[in-house]
Amino acid sequence: MPEPETTTTTTTTVTGRLRKASITAADAILNFNPQPGMWAATGTAIAYAPTLTELREPLAGGENIEFNEHGHSARTVMKDEGGIPVLSLTRTATATATQVVQPEDLEKQGTGTGPPQRRQTLAQQAETEEKHNWKETLGNGFKAAWRFVSSPTGFLMTIYGLNIVAWGAMLFFVLLGAAPAMNHPSKDALNSPRKKWIEIDSQILNALFCVTGFGLAPWRFRDLYWLIRARRMRNRYAMKRLAEQNKAWFRPPAWYFDGEGGEERGVTFTGEYAPATRMWKLAFVVWMMVWNTLFQAVLAAMMWGFNRFNRPTWSTGTFIGLGCGVSLMAGLMMWWEGRKVKKIEGPAVKIVEREAQTGHFKGGGVAVGERRDVGVRGGG
Repeated sequence: MPEPETTTTTTTTVTGRLRKASITAADAILNFNPQPGMWAATGTAIAYAPTLTELREPLAGGENIEFNEHGHSARTVMKDEGGIPVLSLTRTATATATQVVQPEDLEKQGTGTGPPQRRQTLAQQAETEEKHNWKETLGNGFKAAWRFVSSPTGFLMTIYGLNIVAWGAMLFFVLLGAAPAMNHPSKDALNSPRKKWIEIDSQILNALFCVTGFGLAPWRFRDLYWLIRARRMRNRYAMKRLAEQNKAWFRPPAWYFDGEGGEERGVTFTGEYAPATRMWKLAFVVWMMVWNTLFQAVLAAMMWGFNRFNRPTWSTGTFIGLGCGVSLMAGLMMWWEGRKVKKIEGPAVKIVEREAQTGHFKGGGVAVGERRDVGVRGGG
């Protein structure tokens, strides 16, 4: 008689594992922080795009410009034995000098007999009088653009944006009657190729808008929940989640850092910290994203619930305009605030910790001191 008992135990074990796996997957999805929308991703990407000055910098920019998971320009740093961040893979490539920033050099700071010196910021570590010439600067710009497009977020943004531009432009020109061959038997005939292509373009654009409007809806309403808890209850955990989601442009209020259990500020490239962002700006962005989903739901109902013969003529243009408008305003807010944050704090910082004794980075790289065998362009 032990067989039924064994079968029951096995079934219970399998069920428990499936339940645990489903809970883990749901938690991972909810903890994931995608960009809230296409315009939001575009706004912050532009705000953090490398400037001409950065492209000319041999150490702080140039070939060392990278992009993080959200497509924002970043610089990689490592932590030394004392937990202090130092630049990694920072080598000049000018026509007159070659220099590598070594952690040992930074450790020598403040070891003299005088008063202790303030440890250099990442920006100060990369200071140099040398600049790339215009040919190298142009090459660095093309390399940075390729790195952006090659990143997962940059690739998706490029493909999605090109589709929106292409189908939107086609709809625009068809509406203007730019293709007279489609006006058969007449321009406004219901069965004319022009009317059919207007419907095709509109349905494709609606589907593209549904990708972000519905695909990002769970995270948009999650952010709304955290916003209510942060604003009404001053919940520190809710504010932490919002700060992580919007770290490219939003800085939390003082109460988030003060008092027992307050959060520590992260590492910035310049060593400076942007002032706290007004909470109404965060609320504005979150609500605009929610309204984008709601307007998209109405647009989808109009596009799928009616055909092109009985659909109200005003519905398509109205809700496309409303949906794009609220998303655009959120993106503009994120761009405006993001550029102010970058102006103070510098580009984003990617911290790569070095494993003990080996000198190798976690993730496949090697310590700065181990990069002496990498070819560097020098000059005489």
